Amino acid sequence: MNPTAEQLRATQPLNITSFSARQKVTQYVMRELSTQLGGDTPELTVSERVYWSVPVVYTLPGIGVLGRVGTLRIDAGTGELLTDPQTEREMMRHAEQLAQRTPLSTGA
Repeated sequence: MNPTAEQLRATQPLNITSFSARQKVTQYVMRELSTQLGGDTPELTVSERVYWSVPVVYTLPGIGVLGRVGTLRIDAGTGELLTDPQTEREMMRHAEQLAQRTPLSTGA
């Protein structure tokens, strides 16, 4: 008999907390891509490996979060950042699109 989803159990150490995953992504995107990017609230994903999916958001000083530009993953066991150049280019392209659609305050 095949076990149901409720009967399956797996053990995976979560060495990286939600807070740590968000912090890692924020530090990475600010250092490598743009100081206007940061991590948002992570979600734990269990598949072939266990990882945190961390949304990356675009922010402007004085305005706040303009929107989500992508997602980076952090391995929950090792802390490894799972990214690639294409993902990073797409995030920057989305950030540029958000910036172009955002009217800046004219100080009227």
